[in-house]
Amino acid sequence: MTIGLIILGIMAVLLFFGAAEKYFDRLGLTSWLTFLLILALIIGVVVPEIRGENFVMTVGGFIMPLIVSVIVSIFAVKEGEAVRTALGIAVQAALTLMFRLIIGAETTATVLAASLSIGFAGGAAAYLAAGSRLGTLSSALFGCILGDVISALLLRGLFGYETITIGGYGIFDAMIIAATFGLIMAEIVAAVRRAVNNRRIKEQKLEAEAGEDVDISESEYADDVIFNTSEAEAQDLADAFSDDGEE
Repeated sequence: MTIGLIILGIMAVLLFFGAAEKYFDRLGLTSWLTFLLILALIIGVVVPEIRGENFVMTVGGFIMPLIVSVIVSIFAVKEGEAVRTALGIAVQAALTLMFRLIIGAETTATVLAASLSIGFAGGAAAYLAAGSRLGTLSSALFGCILGDVISALLLRGLFGYETITIGGYGIFDAMIIAATFGLIMAEIVAAVRRAVNNRRIKEQKLEAEAGEDVDISESEYADDVIFNTSEAEAQDLADAFSDDGEE
């Protein structure tokens, strides 16, 4: 859980000093709520696991992430992103299951390989499926949990694992990497869209100034571009048009 704790620690520090407050507000989560969710994930790591006969469940790798993912999913549904978020969860769960079954979890090396594969591939797929920051975050967390539970049951049934382990074998690192990488992808795509649309607007202005018959206002163009995008993406584009107008 080292990688996941480092990433969460960095986020907690940034939030505490206000460096990431605007980002998470734009994400749809208040900074104080995000800080509490991150703190809950960190605390969950140090809580002892729950053991039973042929059964192990970790607090940090399953219970706390499940609570956090449910809260984030509720926000995603409120933002009207239920369908794409559900698709993202299914995609992330499928990739988690696939990498777990292919790579396995017999050694430290295979656990690390599975965590990185699930994290990077799953995070990218979660963003492409969910299409928004909030949906990506929900998909990465909930999808990893769902895939982990299914893989634990299959490993017991198909490969004869004596103990069902839920929330172990690096799944905590995998979900934090997936969530972080998915959000990074969302920011990269948003930045590219802003740059492309700023360039198009400037070209339209130049054509208008040259006397060509171009009667497309920035607001009309923005409406056309924002159509059928998520609220988060629409806000990115709106910010781009606003910035261009100030220039």
